[in-house]
Amino acid sequence: MIEPSPTPEDAVGTVADVAAALAPHRAEVSASITDVLATRIDDLRGDPALLDLLAASVEGNVETILHVLRHDLDPRDVEPPAAAMAYARRLAQREVPVNALVRAYRVGQSHLMEWAFAEAARRPGEAAAAASQRIVLVVMDYVDHVTQHVIGAYEAEREHWRQGRHALRLARVRDVLAGRTPADPDEQLAVETTLAYRLAPVHLGLVVWLDEPPADIDLAGLERVALDLGVALDAVGRPLVVPWDAGSAWVWVTRRDDDAPSRDALARAVARHGPGVHIACGAPLAGVPGFRTTHDQARRAREVALASGTGAPAVTLFDEVGAVALLCADREGARAWVRRVLGPLADPEPGVGRLRETLRVFLATGGSLAVAARRLQVHRNTVKYRVARAHEVRGRPLGDDRLDVELALLACAWLGPPATAD
Repeated sequence: MIEPSPTPEDAVGTVADVAAALAPHRAEVSASITDVLATRIDDLRGDPALLDLLAASVEGNVETILHVLRHDLDPRDVEPPAAAMAYARRLAQREVPVNALVRAYRVGQSHLMEWAFAEAARRPGEAAAAASQRIVLVVMDYVDHVTQHVIGAYEAEREHWRQGRHALRLARVRDVLAGRTPADPDEQLAVETTLAYRLAPVHLGLVVWLDEPPADIDLAGLERVALDLGVALDAVGRPLVVPWDAGSAWVWVTRRDDDAPSRDALARAVARHGPGVHIACGAPLAGVPGFRTTHDQARRAREVALASGTGAPAVTLFDEVGAVALLCADREGARAWVRRVLGPLADPEPGVGRLRETLRVFLATGGSLAVAARRLQVHRNTVKYRVARAHEVRGRPLGDDRLDVELALLACAWLGPPATAD
């Protein structure tokens, strides 16, 4: 006689029996899963308190799943265990990658089903198969449901934690920039611990900003740019990143020496993040005074880049625009001075602008027609003609005021020519 196939109702009853049989062993099942997770997922290893939270999270999930299976509940209607939510938030605080949390649920799901299958196998063959199939579907639905909640808790806590941490870092950085660095070595060590950054070595200050800042501070995005800059600069340790507003951040990296940064290396690092990302860079300087000065230089270099308008370069080095940065402190006075030094050569007409740029490059190359021609990508006779014509437009040749002329030309290149004559 052929036995009738199990009905869905029979499968539900068998699943309930399996869950009831496992319930007295839930502590053993939970401990087994906890051991597997701590062994197989490196990111979940930690101090005893973190392992205790992991154990509590596993036990809460095992108990809830067995309850769902025993009473035929919809897994999407149950609340995630409080211990599971607490563990997700703690992982966020420790900056454990979220993929470690997701993997833990997948591994835990697989291990729990091994226990359930072993118990189901004690039933008749077809009943065991039907029950196992239903257990798989229910547990998968539960894990999918709960992981959405714990990931949400993780992300919210990570953002909250980062905001609080960065607020504290900003307060400490402001103290250092204002000269309120403690003299006591232990207190200074406490400041460095908060910043996760040492104040003694050679520092390079940078400002990173976006053309189109997001509505909220994108800490992760700004940090990714800073990390790439650190690699490009061969930094020692992790850069210090302090968000200033939604679209900009202050950055410090520790250098091995005080060599000037490579413009090309910085430009390549910035280019990986799109055309709307810009950086301004100070000079490498040592110690707490250097920490302050290089930051001030980076901010001044940024002012020059912003003053140049929508065509701001991706990278602006203070060493290249330092004198212009000082002129930015008094824009109107700078324009009047440029007009006085260059005369009609400061006029805004495009033709005069070409003469002005040619003379600037010619002087910057030490008066070499050949080098200036290569940089401008024109014939050397064109350079020769434009230089002579620039002198004519200005109304007088170069003399003792050569340095003034070079600075005035540089100011025009970055800040634009005066709009009208005085």
